[in-house]
Amino acid sequence: MSDIITTVGLSKQYGKILRVKDLDLKVPEGVVYGFLGPNGAGKSTTMKMILGLVRPTAGTVTVLGKQVNNRNRLAILKSIGSLIESPSYYGHLTGTENLRIICSLKGVPETDINRVLKTVRLENQQEKKVSQYSTGMKQRLGLACALVGKPKLLILDEPTNGLDPAGIQEMRELICSLPQQYGITVMVSSHLLSEIDQIATNVGIISRGELVFQDSLTTLHQKSSTSLAIRTQNNTAAAQILTKQNIYCQAQDNYLLLPKLSDDELAGNISRLIAQNIGVIRIEERHKSLEDIFLELTGTAVSL
Repeated sequence: MSDIITTVGLSKQYGKILRVKDLDLKVPEGVVYGFLGPNGAGKSTTMKMILGLVRPTAGTVTVLGKQVNNRNRLAILKSIGSLIESPSYYGHLTGTENLRIICSLKGVPETDINRVLKTVRLENQQEKKVSQYSTGMKQRLGLACALVGKPKLLILDEPTNGLDPAGIQEMRELICSLPQQYGITVMVSSHLLSEIDQIATNVGIISRGELVFQDSLTTLHQKSSTSLAIRTQNNTAAAQILTKQNIYCQAQDNYLLLPKLSDDELAGNISRLIAQNIGVIRIEERHKSLEDIFLELTGTAVSL
C-alpha cells in the first residue's frame, strides 16, 4: 500500500511560535486517516500546508507522488477535495446553484451534481435555499462541494463540529463509506478520541505541533492493555524473585506493575513470594483505556 500523503520535517513558525515541528506524516492510500490532537495542537495548520494554503517554514509535502510546490500546486489540487474549518456557501442560492458554481470553478461538468448530492443524501433538499438548511445539511453541502470532480483524496478538518448527535452519526457513516464505495482516501482531523475511534483505520496523534504517535488504530488499541498491580511487604525483594521468572516488573506508587498473567501463573508466583516470607498485601487488575493512552501521549485531557 503506497502513501498518498507524505511529509518530511514539515514545520511552521509564526513569529517566535513554532506551531508545527518536524512532522513526518504517512497517510496510506485507501484508508480513513484520523488526525487527532487537542485544540491548538497544529492540526489545521498542517492540513493547510498540505493543501498549499500555508507556506511551510521548513520541510516538504508530497501528495499523490508529487512534491507540492508553487508550479504544480494547482494541478495537484484538482485531485483533492477539502473542507477546512467551516463550509463556504451562498445562502441566497439553492444547494444545486452552489454546486454549479463549484463545478464551474473546478471545470467539472454539471452532470456531476446529481452524483455528489446522492452521495451526501441531499437530493431531496437541492432546490431549497442554503440559508434554510440546518447546520448538518450545510456541512453535508460542504462535503458535496469537496466531492465534486471525483477527488482521490479528501481532507476534512473537524467535519462534525456544531452537529447534533444525529448529524454526527450521518457524517460518520458518510466518511466511512468513501474509501470502499468510491475509492477515496480520507484524512480527517478531530480533537475527539471517540470520534476517530469510530471512523478511522489509521491514526496520527499530534501534540504541541509534534507527532507523538502514528500507526494503525489496531496498534493503538493494543496499547490499551490489561496489567496487574501487586503490593507486598518488600517490593524490592519481590521484584527480584519475579524477574528471575522472566516477569518484567515496574515500580510505581508502592506497587509493582506486572503484565497480564494467567490465573495459574499468578497463583504460582504469589506462592513463590510467600515461600520467601514476602507477604502479599494487595492484588489489582488495572485497565489502561484509550483515553489514558491519549493523555500519556499528549499530556492533556481528552475530550469525550
